[in-house]
Amino acid sequence: METNTLYCVLALLPLVYYFIRSLFPSSHQSDHHLRLPPGPWRLPLIGSLHHLIGSLPHRALRDLSRRHGPLMLLRFGHSPPVIVASTAAAAREIMRTHDDAFSSRPLSAVVRVSTKHGAGITFAPYGEHWRQVRKICRVELLGPKRILAFRSVREEEAARLVRAVASSSVVDLSELLGNYVTDTTVHIVMGERFRERDALLRFVDEAVRLAGSLTLADLFPASRLARVLSRRTLRRAEVFIDSLMEFMDRVIKEHLEKRSCLKGGEREEDIVDVLLRLRAEGSLHFDLTMGIFKAVIFDLFAGGSETAATTLQWAMAELMKNPSVMSRA
Repeated sequence: METNTLYCVLALLPLVYYFIRSLFPSSHQSDHHLRLPPGPWRLPLIGSLHHLIGSLPHRALRDLSRRHGPLMLLRFGHSPPVIVASTAAAAREIMRTHDDAFSSRPLSAVVRVSTKHGAGITFAPYGEHWRQVRKICRVELLGPKRILAFRSVREEEAARLVRAVASSSVVDLSELLGNYVTDTTVHIVMGERFRERDALLRFVDEAVRLAGSLTLADLFPASRLARVLSRRTLRRAEVFIDSLMEFMDRVIKEHLEKRSCLKGGEREEDIVDVLLRLRAEGSLHFDLTMGIFKAVIFDLFAGGSETAATTLQWAMAELMKNPSVMSRA
């Protein structure tokens, strides 16, 4: 009896497979015309997803790249293909030689919801908007004059970090580095520190978590069922972005009120002032809406805090694993 049941199940598996394939139509049927990089074997429907189970994603990708080479192709469900570059030479091909082709980030379902008020820098598609906003930030924040002008800010915040480390025999270095980098970034972008740093860090952490999340709608974009099952996550993203916009409204309003109380000689134009001036002049080649304005400011906060803090945390971890290098440092 059990043997007959097993045979029946095995006989039905191909029918079940083709039925599911009909629910999730494939967009990869023309792949055989392309010269694609090598990659691990794939399963129906989920593609390469099973190779990431049981290990941290970056470690799983490292192990796979050792077997399949510095340029590796992965598929996750029926989403667009993923190329993983694991050497400096492979990264240079993507980030320099073919930079124009890879400059626009593919937007996940969550990120599309998160940019409904307008894209800042991080998720703006490659084009005039992206180029102009980056140029403004580069000139106003990273020009030689600006870097020299904010030297005292960097020294002040670094001294504050050193005092915090020296004040106790045991410290949470990750927290201290996060506070240090955030205070420095906010001070440079807005010309002052502000009291809602902890709230900003929570928003940055949640934004990073949401930006890195995948839903069934990302894995199976053509499936109505996948979109239905993803609604809860997308709704959470909508609530988050609305809360973030309210927070940014409050931060910018308080900043402008403080700036209005300063005399002309005491007031040096910061990045908020620059963006407001350009918005009033209408000199940009795109409409700088308040949604885009707030998204740009938050991108600067997030890029200047989370990215730098994570890099410093990894650097400190590597130094602790290599005492001889740490003693030289």
